[in-house]
Amino acid sequence: MDNQQTKTSSLNRFYSKIYAYLGLGIAVSAGISYLVLGPYMTQVATLVNHFPLGLWGIWILEIALVIFLGVKAEKNPTLALSGFIVYSMLNGVTLGITLAAYNIGTVTQAFVSASATFIVMSLVGSFTKKDLSGIGRAGLSCLIGIIIAMLLNAFVLHSSAVELFISILMVVIMSGITAYDNQMIRQIYYRSNGEVSNGTAIFMALSLYIDFINLLISFLRIFGSND
Repeated sequence: MDNQQTKTSSLNRFYSKIYAYLGLGIAVSAGISYLVLGPYMTQVATLVNHFPLGLWGIWILEIALVIFLGVKAEKNPTLALSGFIVYSMLNGVTLGITLAAYNIGTVTQAFVSASATFIVMSLVGSFTKKDLSGIGRAGLSCLIGIIIAMLLNAFVLHSSAVELFISILMVVIMSGITAYDNQMIRQIYYRSNGEVSNGTAIFMALSLYIDFINLLISFLRIFGSND
């Protein structure tokens, strides 16, 4: 019994470490978004306009950074933390630009909804005994299709109805992936017999960060369809 309590306590500390890193990432992004929306709006707009491919270039850089961290995180925790902070800063820029298109009421609704959904699905993933690996694989597969649909709508269809449908579907998919990622934290911990590096904790925090931001943006598009 004592051994089980020790394992549970150690697992809880691992979760706490991951969520501390997640909180750091969200705080960095929130701070950068505030600067983008306020005193440095003109400078950021100039920077984005001169960046290769503009906003698309920043998104591509973010994707490349996620792939890089996935490869290097476990072996180099210091590099992983630095990369995570850089990613959070870049995403703070794109998030600030996105938020500028919506009023404060819509942003508040979206943030509350995304936070509630994220918390509920995180609890489901952390405590459920059901294997969520099938949901995770299906969600990731659907996510590829969603990205393709978003690109087609952005460049070809230009349909607000399609965008709303994609956003609703995105909430469903990211809810499942959030639960799956939280269950993966527990599985990774037990597979490694509790010997998990800080780099792994940082990468899992990055995964949860991406889940939350995608939920937030999806709810923004749902609630702000008339903004």
